[in-house]
Amino acid sequence: MSWRSPPLGVVALLLLAAASTLPAPSRAEWAAVPDVNDLVIRQVGQFAVLVYGLAHRKDLAFLGVVRAQTQEAVGGGTNYRLVVAAAKPGDDGRPAQYDCLVWGVPGSRSDTWKLRRFRKIQS
Repeated sequence: MSWRSPPLGVVALLLLAAASTLPAPSRAEWAAVPDVNDLVIRQVGQFAVLVYGLAHRKDLAFLGVVRAQTQEAVGGGTNYRLVVAAAKPGDDGRPAQYDCLVWGVPGSRSDTWKLRRFRKIQS
C-alpha cells in the first residue's frame, strides 16, 4: 500500500484555514504602577541607571522613580517603562529625568535583564 501526499494547493488551503482560526496575538497594554517606591520598581530603576552609567562611562546617582508602567512582553518577561531621577555627583545635586525602557523577568539573574532605552528628558 503506497501513500500519496495531497496536492500542494490542498495543503496550502488547510494551513490557511487552520491559521485563520488561531486567535490574533494580543498586544498587552501598558499599566500604570501606582507605587513607584515598590521594591521591584526601584530595583529596575537602579538597574537602568547603573547599566547606562557603566556602558557610557557616566557617573550618575539614582535618586528615585518618578513614573512607572509595566507591560507583559511578547515571549515572556515584563517590559518596564520608567521615568527615573538621577544626578551627577558634584553637579550641585540638580537632578535630571531620564526615560528608560527595561525588559526582564522578576526574580531572574541580573545578566538576563536588558536596558533597551535610556535618554534624558529635556526640560
